[in-house]
Amino acid sequence: MVLVLQEFTTPANTVVIADTAAAPGTLPTPAVPTLPAMISPLIDGSSAYIWSPNSTSDQTVTFRSTFDIGTLPLLSVGLPVSVFYAYAANETATVTATLEVVNLLGIVILSVPLFTDANAGNPQNVAIASADTLLALGVLGNVGRIIVDTTVTSPTVVAYSTNPGRYLGQITVREIVAL
Repeated sequence: MVLVLQEFTTPANTVVIADTAAAPGTLPTPAVPTLPAMISPLIDGSSAYIWSPNSTSDQTVTFRSTFDIGTLPLLSVGLPVSVFYAYAANETATVTATLEVVNLLGIVILSVPLFTDANAGNPQNVAIASADTLLALGVLGNVGRIIVDTTVTSPTVVAYSTNPGRYLGQITVREIVAL
């Protein structure tokens, strides 16, 4: 399988689209990096966790990460791809991914659900979601992107520490090549 894309969630490709601690009218906001925590698992050696700029107890935040695949092959009938998403959060996290094909005008012409997964709230594990799909509609100028929405819920605690809902994700897209 040929590697098409491998990228982490960062403040450059991720925004906060929902946040129970955000003031009305302030969304979307950029995600912010947090300091590495000794108890947070790493993904491929990365400790680049992100969180919302707001921090409160019992907070729910939804991140939207956009991963660009790039220009699709000219007049492809079908491009089989495998998508793997590794993610970790020190609280409960649910991820949903959608593959989109966008034309030259920026209009989404195809939207394919890829996967929905949850980490069961275990802060010490890296969870992995995956899907195989056939990416079609590769005509002149079309680009592909994968949108991952992740909802993280922080706990209700008395001695609340800042940025407890750390979240880190890594996407890997591989093209399946027939022999």
